[in-house]
Amino acid sequence: MARRFAPHASVAASRYLIVPCEADGCGDLAVIWDRLEEQVIDVIDARLSARYADEDALWDEARPAFDPAEDFRMAA
Repeated sequence: MARRFAPHASVAASRYLIVPCEADGCGDLAVIWDRLEEQVIDVIDARLSARYADEDALWDEARPAFDPAEDFRMAA
């Protein structure tokens, strides 16, 4: 079965979700949620959320797509 083409930027955009922190007194923070791993990745200043997303997209573009058939690393 052929895989559907998905550019790295599109994958990153659908993987991470940046939402405002709803805890009392933390309105100036944002939480980054990884949908694939189902966990919080980071808590950042809400004003920097756009910059974080741009830097993360650049990081994802620099790394090759993960292919388990070609990755033979073993866990320690």
